[in-house]
Amino acid sequence: MSELPRTFEETAIQMEEAIRRARDLRKSRLQLDVRVPGLDVLTLLVAVAPSFGEGWVALFPDPGAAALARKRLGEVSYAVRGLSEMRRGVEGYRAYVLIEPSAVEVETVEAIASQAGEKPFVILNSRLEEAGAVGIGLSGRRLRERFLSTLDVIYAIQPFEGGALYRCYPGKWQLWREESDGEYTLLSEFDRRPLGEDIDTAMRPASAGGGGGEGLLAGLRRFLRALGN
Repeated sequence: MSELPRTFEETAIQMEEAIRRARDLRKSRLQLDVRVPGLDVLTLLVAVAPSFGEGWVALFPDPGAAALARKRLGEVSYAVRGLSEMRRGVEGYRAYVLIEPSAVEVETVEAIASQAGEKPFVILNSRLEEAGAVGIGLSGRRLRERFLSTLDVIYAIQPFEGGALYRCYPGKWQLWREESDGEYTLLSEFDRRPLGEDIDTAMRPASAGGGGGEGLLAGLRRFLRALGN
């Protein structure tokens, strides 16, 4: 059983392992969600990049975001482009990594996924699930829901006040409670991603014991500060 990571270095190792295991089982449409406040998504991209070697493409919501990413990343062994720039030439890449695509881009995202076939198609910190997106009608919402059902969430960390939701493929979804000393205790495991009600029910008996000490979130932030030195 994978343990909740305490540093970003451990997170990066776990993400790479989750990708490898999923690919070994011929899963191609993958989603990774690391929702830690203050964590730059480019840090996640750099962490997963070794899993795909060379000749793949990182896709950002628009050309402007892609241009900024190219400037910050410097010389890399993969292409960095905007989603709108992928209307042609999709087949030329070995893998596709999408960075924070939103619900309004779901049609483009699904088109790229379809053309990718069995090649790795990975979404980092998806925003496709966000409700109330401007410009997405009923047909778009149905497309989004149908497309989301084709994705396997293979890695996830979602800290919240008093705990964290976690998954590392092929393990189950786990709910961890933060204790007063900053350590984390495993409360429950789920076969599917738990809903808010499931989390509330599991957390309620021990809600008074929530911490606020130096747990997962603080550890990740320490690592991020170290990156900047």
